[in-house]
Amino acid sequence: MKRNTVVVLPKLGLAAVAFVALTRFTSAQIPPLSPTDRENTAQQSGPISTTYGDTVKMLKAWRDSPRGDDLALARLFAEGDARASDLQAACRSSDEEIASGASFLLLLLGNSECDCGNSTSRKHKERVSVCTLNLADVDFRRIEDWLAKEPTKNGYECRDDDEPLAPFGDSLVYALILDGSPRSKSILGRMLKIRRACAWNNIVGEPLEQAESLIVGAKKIGHNLKFEPDTLEKVIRASAFFIRPEYRKESRVKVIAENKIGNRMLIEVSYWCDFNCGRGYWVVLRKDGSSWQYALVLMAWIS
Repeated sequence: MKRNTVVVLPKLGLAAVAFVALTRFTSAQIPPLSPTDRENTAQQSGPISTTYGDTVKMLKAWRDSPRGDDLALARLFAEGDARASDLQAACRSSDEEIASGASFLLLLLGNSECDCGNSTSRKHKERVSVCTLNLADVDFRRIEDWLAKEPTKNGYECRDDDEPLAPFGDSLVYALILDGSPRSKSILGRMLKIRRACAWNNIVGEPLEQAESLIVGAKKIGHNLKFEPDTLEKVIRASAFFIRPEYRKESRVKVIAENKIGNRMLIEVSYWCDFNCGRGYWVVLRKDGSSWQYALVLMAWIS
């Protein structure tokens, strides 16, 4: 039997689908900037660094690659802190695919500018994103201000051409779950009411429905991880609160890259239920003293 086709899930709007494909990278693949690239570069605010063209080419190589080859993503993640200004400039590009890809990398890196000064958010229905491990009051207020505009039960008018939770990605839902505070629980409850009122079945639906048990799991097994290189896979399997317990033991853990200062790690965690179902997640760990914390969880693909 063959497995079902893997569906790659968008994270940052329509253009982001292309950026979940990974790529093989060599330095010889980076040509000079094309006229279109120069035009897009000229539209950015502030000076453009000498490495900007190289960064854009890396983003394009990642976009155009077949899924499963993660060398370009690994280099982008490893060098991302040093290329932060490039990614922030690319995030404001008139090329929507480049802007979405740069925004996504900044999200993986935990860069506070991952919303691109709201420019990307405006393109994608005021997307609400959180770029840091620890939710701050300003993050909560942004979410609460948006939810205050949306009736959560009988008053919501569900439309065929609109999805009420479109601005919220699964990474934000998991951030609230990892926070686990009363304020986060209240927000998750309000989001769940909107979902149920309109019967939407999108990427955020499952973690919203399971939020209460996921919060318990995250607090029990998803904090203060300690491992050596030879025990990392075992520790991640045991702490993967976002995967049902029966699938954790056989889950696949693949380290994609670490950043150069060694305090942030990008991992893919995946599992197959049988021959016709499975899921993959991108996970970012952040080092906190002598232990590691889950900084980001979002779905990469579903089958």
